[in-house]
Amino acid sequence: MSILLVHPPGYKPLQEELTKSDKEEVEKIVAKQLKSELKKVLEDELQKALRTKATKEEIGDITKKVLKKLYKDMSVHHPYIIDRIKV
Repeated sequence: MSILLVHPPGYKPLQEELTKSDKEEVEKIVAKQLKSELKKVLEDELQKALRTKATKEEIGDITKKVLKKLYKDMSVHHPYIIDRIKV
């Protein structure tokens, strides 16, 4: 796809280089636009992925493993924490 740019009658195309500040401004605008588009696409993909049952089960399994390791570490290295639990 190509775009043909036509200059209005009586006007010549600009023949000047971009200054450093112009380049920085263009980079900021492009980065801002890309960031917003990337954020939207990422949110959409995450929502699709998190809706599946397999993903929910996988997150649950990972959470359980982390909690088990944390509990074991606390009970071995910090037994006084378990002693403070009221029964």
